[in-house]
Amino acid sequence: MSSVYSGDHGSPPISQQNLKEAMRYELNGQTWEFPVERLAQALSAKTRKPSASPSKPEQFDTLENYDLAIDKLDLQIDNAFHHFAHNKPETLLVKSDCPESEHHRGLIDFLNGGIRSSLTQLPKDHEALYRDLSFYVWDRPMKDAKLLKPDGAGVLGFEADELDSLFWSLLAEGGEQMAIPVETRDNWPNLVLQAGTDACCLFSASPLRQFVLVIGYNYEDHTLRFLVYHRGGCTSSEPLNLDQPKGQKGFIRLLVSILTWKTCADAGFPAWCNDAQVCLLGRNAGNNYPITVDVDHILRYSICIWGRAPRVLCIKVPIAFPVDEENPSEDLIPTLQDMEVREKVWQISDAAGQDLSNSTQSATGSAGTETSGLSSSNLIHTVSTIVISRARALTNVVEYVDHAIDWYPLDPLELKRGDSAVLKLCWVPDGVPRNLLIEPRLLRDCSGMFGVPKYLYSFRAHHKANCQTTNHLFLPPPAVDFETFRWDLWGKTNWEPEYLSLLGHVIEFAGHSLESAKDLRSLVRAVLHAHLGYYNMCQKNYQHRDLSIGNVLMVDEPIKTERFDIPNPNETQKEILDLCRNLGINDHCTGFVIDGDLAVDWDRHFTEENLATRSGTSEFMSSKLLNPVDRNHVHSPVDDYYSFFFLTQWACVFRDLSPEDKSEDSVILQDLRMRLAGGLDSRDAATYFITGVLNLKADQYGAFLSQAQQFLRDWDNSFTWINEWGNLAGSQVFTNAPSFRNIADRGLLSFLHVVDKSKLLE
Repeated sequence: MSSVYSGDHGSPPISQQNLKEAMRYELNGQTWEFPVERLAQALSAKTRKPSASPSKPEQFDTLENYDLAIDKLDLQIDNAFHHFAHNKPETLLVKSDCPESEHHRGLIDFLNGGIRSSLTQLPKDHEALYRDLSFYVWDRPMKDAKLLKPDGAGVLGFEADELDSLFWSLLAEGGEQMAIPVETRDNWPNLVLQAGTDACCLFSASPLRQFVLVIGYNYEDHTLRFLVYHRGGCTSSEPLNLDQPKGQKGFIRLLVSILTWKTCADAGFPAWCNDAQVCLLGRNAGNNYPITVDVDHILRYSICIWGRAPRVLCIKVPIAFPVDEENPSEDLIPTLQDMEVREKVWQISDAAGQDLSNSTQSATGSAGTETSGLSSSNLIHTVSTIVISRARALTNVVEYVDHAIDWYPLDPLELKRGDSAVLKLCWVPDGVPRNLLIEPRLLRDCSGMFGVPKYLYSFRAHHKANCQTTNHLFLPPPAVDFETFRWDLWGKTNWEPEYLSLLGHVIEFAGHSLESAKDLRSLVRAVLHAHLGYYNMCQKNYQHRDLSIGNVLMVDEPIKTERFDIPNPNETQKEILDLCRNLGINDHCTGFVIDGDLAVDWDRHFTEENLATRSGTSEFMSSKLLNPVDRNHVHSPVDDYYSFFFLTQWACVFRDLSPEDKSEDSVILQDLRMRLAGGLDSRDAATYFITGVLNLKADQYGAFLSQAQQFLRDWDNSFTWINEWGNLAGSQVFTNAPSFRNIADRGLLSFLHVVDKSKLLE
């Protein structure tokens, strides 16, 4: 959401209005309102009570589990309020009918007066993290996000009269960093959306933080709110009337709550990660020990507030300890970045509501419509996250924070000096038993199989000792009536709160994007190997259900894995094994399927009510899954094999041009790329063109796509078997594990014949 530019693949830049449209959809139904006292407690520095039971995935965390610093400061809050009110701060606020810009100075002076009054009541030796907080009028573009210009800025340790430069994430030298944005509007719906774009930028600057605070001021009625954005949406304080003593005292209470923070961990930042280094557990001869690893580069980051917000890091164990901090390497920018929308990260269900589904399509274009300016192509290719300076990040020393390891294989990956691995972090639902979470079990049960990376362990993150990183404390308690906390900004909704916690997985390094394949042979071999990885998951009763360009990776040098095998094969499976031998499949693998947060477990899936759910990343989902009319279609391996085709086609079209091609993309190729990423009808038309009888010319579409056309054409023609089995799979009669395994067999066998016919692996 930060700096927005014309993307590498020719898609137009995103406007601020489109950003707000995406935010409007993302926050709809997930905005909540707390009394001042409760939000101050949720924000306050806290330590877990010795009497509180350890946090578990099947339990919700509550404020009652903590000793809260704010609860001991009632006298200081009273004194600070009297000090503040004595100066009649309401006189700083201008009349409501003045232009918006004329409200900025009075509001900033009001905020700074509150800070000064609050600090008078704290001991001089109180180690407040935000003791040096000052607010300034800004209302100019940010240095690292020129599209956005917050009205005001809270910064730390800056004492001049006026800010000269302001960043979401500081560069190696110069400038000041935004700590708390301030936004003013004459209505709350627009203000919350604008503040949400600021929150996304702060999440980009520190993606693993627990929450982001933005101060919002409605100058129409002189009300102020503390807006807390978290992975479950937005939770606001009740509106504080700044003209009245009650509102002013509530404002002081909330200010004091953030002045209780003594460490970054109190403010919700992870003590174990500074975005350049991570302190994890290593393993040697069965023993666990803390180990600090470097973030080599960022593989993926999703820009969002509400959602799973996956962040995938390539980490490397330093050869020498400690790491040399005097010569840090380049800044950190994600290889793959997208604006995460609800359909991409949660399973699509008819129960979500027809009205909201329609608003999704018009707002994001992710379900096949082409009526919006914010197409899925724009989402993936024109949103640039905030650049994180490695040199700045290293100034914050990481520390080991104890956490439970609930999932690990019997023979785990070992991290040795010089090794690389992948750390994936994402927010997952809570309130379910540990053994029902799919992804860690999939990684554990399939670890090291052909086409699946080897796995170290999974863990629930804690931003500090005994404080699990969740959004629980900023959401209504599970045992209460949610309606008493609901803040309906865009019409009545009945969405329940999404209780989430941060979950991490450490796996073997799985390579780079298929788009970077050096030649067609390498691409086909990697896709074939990944097919076998998907099939191995099916053999363990897991169906991936989100095969995408970001979840299928390749390596240049083969990695040794378990040999591909099918125990007790039937006739179809014997034919699969024979073809694999002919194609040289052994125990050296170049293509891997990663991720698994949208997978299902066939042992349970067919007895659950969510059988009708669909999942995936829209650009790579089958036409039947994306068709809103076909409500009874069940997501089966048929749809996953279509995903393999679409992601391979994508890799061919979006691959970097070869040296023999022109230095710049042709207009024709740019148009094809936009069509492929432009929604269901546009993608299907582009696919028909690519696999049609017209041969694509290398001087117009690049040598790689021209060479790959016949392979894609043959693969597309092989889908005739799906016309029968696809229809059967979509009916309730064939929704069972044996039928799905049969489909997986037929799909793999069909693809093996295509590869064998191509002679590309000879």
